[in-house]
Amino acid sequence: MCGIIGYIGNRRASSILLNGLKRLEYRGYDSCGIGIIDNTKNDINITIKKNVGKVNEVSAKEGFLNVNGNVGISHDRWGTHGKITKENAHPHTDCNDNLCVVHNGIISNHAELKNMLIDKGHKFKSETDTEIIPHLIEEELKKYDNPFENDYIDAIKEALKKIDGTYAILVLNKNFPNMLVGAKNESPLIMGLKENEYFLGSDISAFLEWTKDIIPLEDGDIVILKNKKNNDDKNNNDNNNNTNLSYTIYNNDIDATDKRKKITIEWDIESAEKGGYEHFMLKEIMEEPDIIKNSSKISSPEIKELAKEMKNYDKIYIVAMGTSLNSAMVAEYWFSNHNKLIIPCDSSEFLIKGIIDEKTLVIGITQSGETYDTIKAMKYAKKQGAKTATIVNVLGSTATREADITIMMGSGIEISVCATKTYMSQLMILYRLFIEYGLVIGKDMSKYQQEMENIPNYIKEVIGEKERENIKNIAKNLTATNYLFISKGVNLPNSLEGALKFKEITYLHAEGMSSGFLKHGTISLIDKNMDTVVIIPPSKSELFKSVLANVEEIRTRNGKIIGVSPVELPELKEIIKVPDVMEEVSPFVYAPACQLLAYYKAVEMGRDVDKPRGLAKSVTVE
Repeated sequence: MCGIIGYIGNRRASSILLNGLKRLEYRGYDSCGIGIIDNTKNDINITIKKNVGKVNEVSAKEGFLNVNGNVGISHDRWGTHGKITKENAHPHTDCNDNLCVVHNGIISNHAELKNMLIDKGHKFKSETDTEIIPHLIEEELKKYDNPFENDYIDAIKEALKKIDGTYAILVLNKNFPNMLVGAKNESPLIMGLKENEYFLGSDISAFLEWTKDIIPLEDGDIVILKNKKNNDDKNNNDNNNNTNLSYTIYNNDIDATDKRKKITIEWDIESAEKGGYEHFMLKEIMEEPDIIKNSSKISSPEIKELAKEMKNYDKIYIVAMGTSLNSAMVAEYWFSNHNKLIIPCDSSEFLIKGIIDEKTLVIGITQSGETYDTIKAMKYAKKQGAKTATIVNVLGSTATREADITIMMGSGIEISVCATKTYMSQLMILYRLFIEYGLVIGKDMSKYQQEMENIPNYIKEVIGEKERENIKNIAKNLTATNYLFISKGVNLPNSLEGALKFKEITYLHAEGMSSGFLKHGTISLIDKNMDTVVIIPPSKSELFKSVLANVEEIRTRNGKIIGVSPVELPELKEIIKVPDVMEEVSPFVYAPACQLLAYYKAVEMGRDVDKPRGLAKSVTVE
């Protein structure tokens, strides 16, 4: 998602913030900005500089380094709400420009809060969800004629209680010019410590060149950084080592300062950008639980709108390529529970076999929003009079301009060419669409809604250290040159996706198919050079015994089998264990297991995991 950095100390904030933004830019962003309190003069104000473009371009154009002051915040934006414009770039302010905020995350109830604030007379300048934050704080501050520091902190706490969603925020207030406040809920926020300087960042790389001493903040934390020389601070933390600064951390109104321990990291800049992992691909797999939380909250009005539209169409295509097509195939199974026909279609074949008219709904899934074949399919559908929608990760991309309805995925930038967390985001958006459509047609979807809350924890089980080590050992024992990935039902697409991931980065032949298809030709290939990865359905699935019967067919021919299974099976020596979950959510737990198997095998073979040969992140040619 977005990148943020804050600074308070004895140096010029602008240069610190600019360098931090450059460090965060490796993720890829569309706009950036800084907000600095110039506390060097009697007339104190917050100076904001922001615009669309790369960090160096915006800094030169707007004059970042010309801004005075030693307390500031900054932001690299990856747009999710609102077009890519100067107005939508961060920081954002309240009505009177007293407050300045940057934010990383998704506020799912921003529309309701914005309407409430407008009714109370607040004026908004952007289309973002973030802008409600300074206005909420401003509204809370109206309770005080002359607010003191504690009143200001209480106003922030009360404002945050009204927000549903994920956030890491940094707040400046010109009336408290020597204070920087940060708050965290399900989005990363890390504090950096150095003598006479504190930093707050969404990523350690933002401030690693200045300090390796950090305090990882926890969900619910509110951290107050203050300059003791310039604030009448009755609650200074005397245990702080810094001469001029103090910090206090609250969680649920309880002082948690002593509970948050300082640690020293040994990473270099490159390692920090990868979160300490060897490759971006592994880092992005490990981000999946948090990404799922973002994707479970983003684009709620648009998902509801599309679900209502789906009721009006009997002919619905989902056009996509590669990984996105596999997510569309999962949706086909989900919607079959509603007796609703969804047709996943290879975008490059859509113009050949698609039957399109004004009674057709076409949904394009494209991570980049620029996938050539998918854009071509969407344009063709629109020309034929069809209604169009898109599920996309890049705001302002071609797909968003072609679609009647745009749903953002909320997965943030993905550096590795191999799609991992974006696949999981697509699944979550489609799962939510499945739930919302069920509600539209009057079905009880409560069990699916309740299970959605558990998905991040299920994923954590799969990607935990113990299971990762097991998968790594299994990968080392793979010696064949050909691989089958098989399953049935809603996880058949995951067998296709598992094979795709495997061949993308190992350069070994891999093929995904229905386990029932084996005996119709493919089983003749089973030998010492053909291993089979079997995705075994949840134990309560009607397909569980059927897939086990296919396992026996392979064993009879002395084929080696790697099971991705929710239960132990004595007939299988090598099993990747996944949680035994409700069948409809099982794609979320099998996918990361297959991703890790591909990753560890590719690493073991010495492949360039993040940049596999011949592949590009965005395919913009035919």
